[in-house]
Amino acid sequence: MKSFLTIGQLSKLSGIHTKALRYYESINILKPAYVDPINSYRYYTYSAIPYVKVIKICADYGIPLKKFNNFINDNNEIMISEILQIAQDIIKEKEEALQQDKNHIEQFKSQINLSKQLDYTSYHHIETGDEDYLILPFVGEILSDAYYREVYKLLISLSVSKISFEQRVGCYYKKIGNTWKQYIACKIDHSKEYIDFDTICLKNSHIHGEHIDQKNIPIRIKELDAEFNVQELLIIETLECPYNFTKPHLELRYLYKTSS
Repeated sequence: MKSFLTIGQLSKLSGIHTKALRYYESINILKPAYVDPINSYRYYTYSAIPYVKVIKICADYGIPLKKFNNFINDNNEIMISEILQIAQDIIKEKEEALQQDKNHIEQFKSQINLSKQLDYTSYHHIETGDEDYLILPFVGEILSDAYYREVYKLLISLSVSKISFEQRVGCYYKKIGNTWKQYIACKIDHSKEYIDFDTICLKNSHIHGEHIDQKNIPIRIKELDAEFNVQELLIIETLECPYNFTKPHLELRYLYKTSS
């Protein structure tokens, strides 16, 4: 019996709890190499160690264990490569989802930090780098029902087109002649090309930012036009702490174009 492992020894060497090992046996995906006919003790070979680790990986990453027998052939051999490939694909998906979540957290923290700065400074200069927004013509007030309907349709369209975007939306304003044109704006991935959509890039723009209340938007646009001859503005919903999700926080950015 020296060449065999008890279930306790298998548990210790594999790092998998004995309860899990017994469960694997109960659903017929782990079989002992020898069962003592007198006391029914189960014994396993050392080769069971990597095998139960594979089972544990599958359990951790969503491969249904009750379907594990699909990978065991008539000779009681396990098709290990197939299982490992499936597990690898699942892990890759989870890694990508984890990276997305990490990016979202960084974006949200950045918004909150900027919001704090805008609370205590006037004419705050914002460093944006390569920051792009997709724009669509829009007539109506920001935060209105019509605005949210258009935002919803835009985000659905981007999802269907598999276009990467951030949950940063608002309105872009551009003065053409003596008239201000208004657009729905959504922040998008700078590295992509968007053939079917109009976009703006904030690169090479000198930008100041401030908080603004919805009711003050028309007056503030006139003031910035008269005082600084501002031709472009971006008003986007943003996060603050504490966050009032029933009354979105608005951040106004006005642009001074500089040379490349």
